[in-house]
Amino acid sequence: MGGPGGTEVLRQAVAERTSVRVRPAGVEDLSGCAGIIAQEDLWRQYGVSRSTALTLLRKALGAGEPVLVAVRGGAVVGFVWFQLHGCFGRSGYVRWIATHPSVRNEGIGTALLRAAEARILRHGPNVFLLVSHVNRRAQRFYRGRGYERVGVLRDYVRRGVHEWIYRKTLGPLAPWRGEGGGKKARRR
Repeated sequence: MGGPGGTEVLRQAVAERTSVRVRPAGVEDLSGCAGIIAQEDLWRQYGVSRSTALTLLRKALGAGEPVLVAVRGGAVVGFVWFQLHGCFGRSGYVRWIATHPSVRNEGIGTALLRAAEARILRHGPNVFLLVSHVNRRAQRFYRGRGYERVGVLRDYVRRGVHEWIYRKTLGPLAPWRGEGGGKKARRR
């Protein structure tokens, strides 16, 4: 890429590669989300096909559950589906998060997770999620972002597949006052 304009071409290629926008998903984005799920063997062990993912994501949006997408160049390259009070009716729960294999290790999963956490932590001091016991890459990802493994659900979805329970916390529920309701728990 030498010569006149070569540096600009390189700069533009890098900008396009790194320029990702995280925004709320619309119905038009869900096919891209389902396509990401369909490419992963891990989801098949749970019996989640492209069509199942599409149906569940449509229901989530219809129920008003937050789904955020990461978009690059008009294409969905990742998404996160979460619930503000989906764990014990009091704490946030990250239901699904996935990125396209071609964008792994580019910070897109981190950006999606941070965006979900920002919304969840306005409503309470805890975020929970489940990770398959065989998904070591995801376990490392969550530990690296401040999550702690706090339990296990054996044979929860499928026999022989165990789910590790992970939690990220700013503190206990008791002193939490929520949005505009007083002091918030301090970050640990």
